[in-house]
Amino acid sequence: MRNSPSIGCMYIHLFSGCVGRKYLVMSNSDFGIIALEIYFPKFYVSQHDLEVEDKCVGKYTQGLGQTSLGFCSIQEDINSMCLTVVSNLIRRTNLDLKTIGFLEVGTETIIDKSKSTKTVLMQLFETAGNFDVEGTDTKNACFGGTSALFGALNWLESSYCNGRMALVVAADIAVYGDKSARPTGGAGAVAILLGPNAPLVIDFGLRAVYMKHCYDFYKPNLSSEYPIVDGHFSLNSIITTPWRDTLPKVNNAIDYMCLHAPFTRLVQKAIGWLAMIDMRTEGIIADTLNDSDVFLSSSKAGQLCHNNHQMTSKSEYFDQIDPSIFNALKDYRLLDDKHIPDHQLDTICLKATESLYRRKVDPGLMFVKNIGNMYTASLYACLVSLLLNTSKAELLGRRILMYSYGSGMASAMYSILIHPDRDLSTILNCSLESSNGLSHIHKRLFDERTQVTVSQFELMLKERELSHNSAPFEPTFRPEGLFPGSYYLKNVDDRYRRFYEKLSEC
Repeated sequence: MRNSPSIGCMYIHLFSGCVGRKYLVMSNSDFGIIALEIYFPKFYVSQHDLEVEDKCVGKYTQGLGQTSLGFCSIQEDINSMCLTVVSNLIRRTNLDLKTIGFLEVGTETIIDKSKSTKTVLMQLFETAGNFDVEGTDTKNACFGGTSALFGALNWLESSYCNGRMALVVAADIAVYGDKSARPTGGAGAVAILLGPNAPLVIDFGLRAVYMKHCYDFYKPNLSSEYPIVDGHFSLNSIITTPWRDTLPKVNNAIDYMCLHAPFTRLVQKAIGWLAMIDMRTEGIIADTLNDSDVFLSSSKAGQLCHNNHQMTSKSEYFDQIDPSIFNALKDYRLLDDKHIPDHQLDTICLKATESLYRRKVDPGLMFVKNIGNMYTASLYACLVSLLLNTSKAELLGRRILMYSYGSGMASAMYSILIHPDRDLSTILNCSLESSNGLSHIHKRLFDERTQVTVSQFELMLKERELSHNSAPFEPTFRPEGLFPGSYYLKNVDDRYRRFYEKLSEC
């Protein structure tokens, strides 16, 4: 399954790339995220129902930490999802498309080896008469969205931006042929509007990239949506990577963490292991703790946030971790003897970091638990979830760690500063302070989706498999599987051209 190697890679690469890449100064324009829009399928199946059907009760809900799985029928594809999420963003923000000069799509869901999804999205720009929009698609497993984001930020800081804004779309459909892997599927899209003077400032003081060649997950069969996966990626290399210089920044300068999240339990394990490493290297952290002050002041927004920031001191940080881990770790010599992680140590680390996980990480996992793996959109769905589930008072002036990982492999870590003086309500078009604590996005997720049985789920997946690359083809129209205002695949003609229509917004 794809997620097994990701566990190792998340542990390994969260630290490795940052060595020697310190405190890059952001420009005075505070480029970052102005608005976010999330889209997920209306159809879903209960993970409990899946584990009952598969005769493994507890494996998906407790073992993976999942509640439900969102999926697309054959009337949705990567183009329709991207059309929907971008059109929703345009409508909600009343966006003038003439102000957009860059649009790039990050995805590994390929339905055409030549034509990009970005060019399909250009249909939305026709009425505005704007065809001067740079960017295409970018692909590397779950890293495509982050690569597109970095490209957009580079364009914003360039001399040819001319005051325009950038759009990035991270979107994927995750499906598996192996029935045992299907509970780790999912689908979703996030549209990101970027520009100057943003409420969410992207600060590359902690930006790091780590890339290497490996075959942990890949899709060489272009006639199928299904991947080939090596589930035996070794965890040993965690101890050989140069992560030490990064630890003080992560521990003491970070208020929240959004990590690439194929499933909930993976993220919990990652946080447990981070804390375990901190315990074993306490002296290293103490020696370099002052780095976090430099890190916080690496940009104009960073200096403002520094004034409001609730800096976690070394003692306060360790107070959040159950002291039982100190005694338990005496039995392990991970750093010295390259001990291979086992279930017992996992359990110790998970228990010891429950409080830390609930405060810094869990608010960002709402979509992961209820939709599943969105591949390249998963990290940005975590960011949306964090903003929706955290009060304004707990967000302003804070810093978010963003960790992106894509198999094959490409990874990066960077941070977002939440500006202390800018309005956050416009990012998602909700106050974050509603009387019942629920936004329109919460209601769509928990009240407005269509649940199907396991047999219906399997039938629709089989239908999707059999119709892949078919032409001419007209999918079954299922309005109960579409939210109002969604785009859907109307038909594919005998020349493989795909045509889309939009469901009424009423």
